[in-house]
This record gives sequence, C-alpha cells and structure tokens, in this order.
Amino acid sequence: MKGKILKSKSKSYLIAKIIVFIIFAIYAFTLLYALAWAFITSFKDQFEYMKDKNGLPDVWHFDNYLTAIKSVSVNDHGMLAMLINSLWYAGGGAVLGTLVSSMVAYVVAKYRFPGRNVLYTVALLTMMLPIVGAMPSQYKVYTTLGIINSPFMLLSLAGGFGFNFVVLYSYFKSLPWSYAEAGFLDGASHLTVFMKIMLPQAINVMGALLIVAGIGLWNDYMAPILFLRDFPTLSAGLYVYQMQTMRKLNVPVLFAGLLLSVLPVIVLFVCFQNTMMDMTMAGGLKG
Repeated sequence: MKGKILKSKSKSYLIAKIIVFIIFAIYAFTLLYALAWAFITSFKDQFEYMKDKNGLPDVWHFDNYLTAIKSVSVNDHGMLAMLINSLWYAGGGAVLGTLVSSMVAYVVAKYRFPGRNVLYTVALLTMMLPIVGAMPSQYKVYTTLGIINSPFMLLSLAGGFGFNFVVLYSYFKSLPWSYAEAGFLDGASHLTVFMKIMLPQAINVMGALLIVAGIGLWNDYMAPILFLRDFPTLSAGLYVYQMQTMRKLNVPVLFAGLLLSVLPVIVLFVCFQNTMMDMTMAGGLKG
C-alpha cells in the first residue's frame, strides 16, 4: 500500500514537472522569438521591412548599426553620449541605492529604538504604491531640491527603502548579534562593526542586488525622460527618438540601436547569471 502511494506521488510529481517545463518553454520561446525577429529586422532596409516584416532580408544591411550610431540623436546627444549617461546613471544609482539600503536595513534589523517597526511597515507600504501615482509628488520634491536635470538626481535613489531594504533586512535579521558583541569587546565602534564585521557577510546578497538594480536602471526610460531631459540615457533616448521621428522612422535602424543598447545587459547577464544564482542561493540559505 505504501509503495502504491509513493508511486502515485512520483507520477503526480513527474506530471507537474512536465507541465511546468512546457509553460516555461513556451515563455522562453516567446522571448527568444522576439529577440530573433528584432535581430533579423535590424539587417533589412525600410522598404524591405514594409514589404515583408517576417521574412529574411534579401541583402543583409550590416551598415544599419553604423547608421544607428551616427543618426540616433536626442538633444544633441548621440549614442556614445547616451551610453555614458546610462553608465553613470545605472552604475552610480545601483551602487548608491544598494549601499544606503544596507545601512538602513542593518540599523532597523539590529538596533532597538522607538519606531523601528513603523519604519519597516512604511517600507513595505511604499513598495505597494503605484509608481505612476507617485510621479507628481516626486517631481515636485525633486524640483524643490533642485536636482532636476542634474547628476545629483542619483541622490533620489538613496532612499534606503524598497526591495533592497526588505531583502537586506531579512538577511541582517538572521545574523547572530554575537559577531557584533565580539567586535565591541575588542574596542570597535558601531561603524567599524558594521563595515568590517557585518557588511562583509552580506557581500554576496548585495552583489546580486547590485546587478539586478543596475539592469533595472539601465532599462529604465521613464525617470530619465521626466527628470534628466538634458542627460538622456540609451533607453530614454531611443524612446524619444522613436517618438520624434514617428512619421519618417527607419524601423530597422531603430532596432539596430535597440539591440546595441541591450547588448551590455545581455553580456552582463550571460557573464554573471551563475554568479547571481549562487549569490541568491547563498543569501537564502544564510537567511
């Protein structure tokens, strides 16, 4: 009887695995198909694209990528300038946001003070607010602070709350306080304990969060369009370029520019996908 039950459970588990595999295979196919279609389209000319959107190009126009680099421009910013803007916006924002979140999460998780639970609740509630609904108030605050159209906009990413805070809070909460007590006995200050004892233990989790945050900021186009009009990033610049040239838009050239813009993200993901999984698993097991 017990063998029959185990056999029935194994069959159910196998069927569930097959169903999950089919669902994820279909999802992966839709992503790969869209990427392959965009790649093939980027080698056509405009006339050929309008004639046959799904077929292979008769002549492969490799010069579309050079044309995209030369022609895609927003507010006198070419693709090279937009690439530089994307680097400091995504890289700086990811580093600053992750570092500040680690500080806030550590203090809230490890120190007892009035309002600690309120801060954690506020952090969770702010994650539930619709981004679009918060845009008007954000714009007013940033204008008052004078950081609109300025690299100081990165300071807005140092709020300390959000997804990074929740993950790091859970991680620091799981770390034994005995590590800090040992440091205090040796004469270390609170800052020294955080920087040299507690923070190094969270490097794996912070590394994974840093990569995810960087990719998210690299693909973000709404915030740069609203708050950094004079510093267009690649994602924002290509969107604005598409809107400005809608009537005479060369779609294959646009797709060439889009593929160039996502190339760093693809390379980053391919190089660090295993590292990201290892980091996430290490943080999850530690927690």
